[in-house]
Amino acid sequence: MKGVHQIYLFAATVVLAVFFFIQRGTYSEGSLFEVTNNGEITWEVNDFGEVLFGRDSLPWEEMQDRYWPFLENQPNRFFWANERKNQVLIDHYTNVQNLCDQEKITTELAQISANAKELLGVPVPDQLFFYISGIDLEHPCLYFRGGKDSVIAFVGLDNFLGSAYPGYNAVPSYQRTLLTQSQLVVRYAQTVVENQVIKNFKDPTLLGEMIYHGKWHLAAEAIIQDAPIHQVLGFSKEEYDFLENNERQIWEVLVRENILFSTDIMVRQRLSEPAPFSKMGTAMDAEIPGRVAQFIGYRMMRSYAENHSELDLKQLLTIRDAQRILRDAQYKP
Repeated sequence: MKGVHQIYLFAATVVLAVFFFIQRGTYSEGSLFEVTNNGEITWEVNDFGEVLFGRDSLPWEEMQDRYWPFLENQPNRFFWANERKNQVLIDHYTNVQNLCDQEKITTELAQISANAKELLGVPVPDQLFFYISGIDLEHPCLYFRGGKDSVIAFVGLDNFLGSAYPGYNAVPSYQRTLLTQSQLVVRYAQTVVENQVIKNFKDPTLLGEMIYHGKWHLAAEAIIQDAPIHQVLGFSKEEYDFLENNERQIWEVLVRENILFSTDIMVRQRLSEPAPFSKMGTAMDAEIPGRVAQFIGYRMMRSYAENHSELDLKQLLTIRDAQRILRDAQYKP
């Protein structure tokens, strides 16, 4: 019987080990900052795509009144009359109607806006506009102050139709992973917090760039609250797992080669900007996803936040001294 018990104990240990290994691969660390609001906000939500391409288009005068942010820079009514006939935009609009649950999206964005106000004091938009952007990879979401102290948010829904959407065929595959509906809330959150993340432009080093992006992702994670961290950082699950499993080796290369304090703009581009892979000069370069420096920057900022729980999110974002963060983060991958 003793031998049987030992077998059962060994089997249970193996099962638990496998369970925790699997959990480690799928577990979202979650935000370090709690919110108490219920996501209820007051804003006006409008769909400019429906106005242009839907069945019930508004008269020109009413369009000028309700959709002035679009018409302010392009007031020519003949331009918009031609836009209504643009078949590419019409196809995007049709797919948005079929693939996007705007009510669900609105609820999610309202919660993010409420969280941003609670954690960072960011004003809730007075208006949210959905529209068809014609696929704008650089600015899929916009958030800015309008006239009379109003705040306006824009979301180009045609930027989030899924990586297999035919309209994205010309987009490089490594960028198509960011054109999914799960990325919509992430890109909106990043846009909302962008002006709150203070960048030290006097620090031209890779470390400074890493800390900037680390703060950006930490803030986005906080106001989203419940998104898996690989989505917040814009990686696939497989890419994030690779980075996590090789984090120590990557960090050792950055330190050993003195890359952290490089001021070479090409180094920052190779390691921090979107690319098929990161060029670190190692044998595993082809396996390291692009933007590896952003991953390390996030992990460093999270470590700093965990070791300085006396600071709220807004205080963390205003720290400009990257070397202070490096020193005090106690980051040990």
